[in-house]
Amino acid sequence: MTAAGIAVATDDNGAAALAVVLRSAEEGDGTVAWADVSTDIEREHWGAMLEQGVLVPAERESDADRFVLANPTAVAETLEAREFVPPEPKGWSRADFVAAVGALALLASYWVGATRGAIGATLDLALGPVATLLPFPGLILLCAATTTAAALIVRHRIDSPDVDGLRHRSRELQARLAAARARGDETTATRLTTQRQDLLERQAFLLANQLRVLVWTMLMTVPVIIYLSWVVTSPARATAPLVTVAPILGDIVWTARVVGPVQAWLAWYALSSLASSLVARGVSRAIPDRFAASA
Repeated sequence: MTAAGIAVATDDNGAAALAVVLRSAEEGDGTVAWADVSTDIEREHWGAMLEQGVLVPAERESDADRFVLANPTAVAETLEAREFVPPEPKGWSRADFVAAVGALALLASYWVGATRGAIGATLDLALGPVATLLPFPGLILLCAATTTAAALIVRHRIDSPDVDGLRHRSRELQARLAAARARGDETTATRLTTQRQDLLERQAFLLANQLRVLVWTMLMTVPVIIYLSWVVTSPARATAPLVTVAPILGDIVWTARVVGPVQAWLAWYALSSLASSLVARGVSRAIPDRFAASA
């Protein structure tokens, strides 16, 4: 393993990826392929290992698409020598608390007819022209895709590198712990278990961060949901037909209840949001990397 290869583990994300590859190699026949670790590491880290000589092609002809660690001992020593100081919780800022109050107020306004009508009429000034051009299912899909994209951006901006490092460090320790137990190294396993328990105590930090993401996301999604609700219930909005004919399903009444209090339009919004999120995440993970498949 070259000095450049050791640089792969200088940050927590790279070290976590290196630990996953080491564990996969030790638990198998010493070789590793992209398919073995693709669900646990990013393409950029796999590519960096190939580029910097951490992984080299396996010598056996039957393992054409598999690789081996050039120096497993150096990889293990590099991971053992790393130090990590878990970040201290920074707490919520004043803006976060204001956003939380605003999100709760918007959520409560959904059940207040006058407030819901005011919010719907205000958003209609911007979305009304679009609503007249698109069929109602298309309007819902557009709103869901837009709010999903905005939510991903917010999550990316709020999810600080410290939190990301804490998450990847936990994955790294888990991988190293599994590898130590696999080779019967109880001393290392005990030390790693203690370190991992220290990290688990910081899970409240991750929870607080996720709540911040939820609060800021609600500021964008709740008004859109209120607007769509206003569109299907307000007599002033005759552009949204209450019935849509769909293949196989037949007539769909958008105000009909599907499950409990959930109406058809809200169920369609939820499905559209889920599909938009899956597509966005799939696209972000499918960005081609010239090192993903070969050296």
